[in-house]
Amino acid sequence: MKGLSTLERIILETITTQDLSHEQIISQSGLHPNVCTNLLQALVMRGFLRTNGLTYHINKNIPESLKEDVNCKESKYAESLEMIEATIDLENHRYFRLQKIALEDKDLKIFHAMLVNLDSFLNEAHQKSQKEIPLKNRQVIFWGYAQVNHLMTQLISGGEK
Repeated sequence: MKGLSTLERIILETITTQDLSHEQIISQSGLHPNVCTNLLQALVMRGFLRTNGLTYHINKNIPESLKEDVNCKESKYAESLEMIEATIDLENHRYFRLQKIALEDKDLKIFHAMLVNLDSFLNEAHQKSQKEIPLKNRQVIFWGYAQVNHLMTQLISGGEK
């Protein structure tokens, strides 16, 4: 399998900063114990994780080719699409808006500046709280914008440049 599933990335993000036991990973990730066990086994077999039988940790010697495989554009695209689809499918506990908006150049510049400020705010908030808030309680936030004619060209070309 090329890349990582969103759930596999959740496991890796949960373990990123410290060695954790199976129970700690379940508690911090919010995954069902059986799902967590299967994902941990798969990640160990693929070489992303190591275990001493009690705790799991990130393999510090992951081959560059494997890193490139999981961080390539296609893998990140698949994960983003999976997260967006899951957000749209949620009926509760989400806020999602997708609109085509008419903006004059001045308003677009103001909007862009607001996104830069939002990015800065989110980075600072994350840095401040990431050690206290388990992964399962974090928010998935996405934003962006593109001109409709650029999107149409992209859709017609099938994503080719």
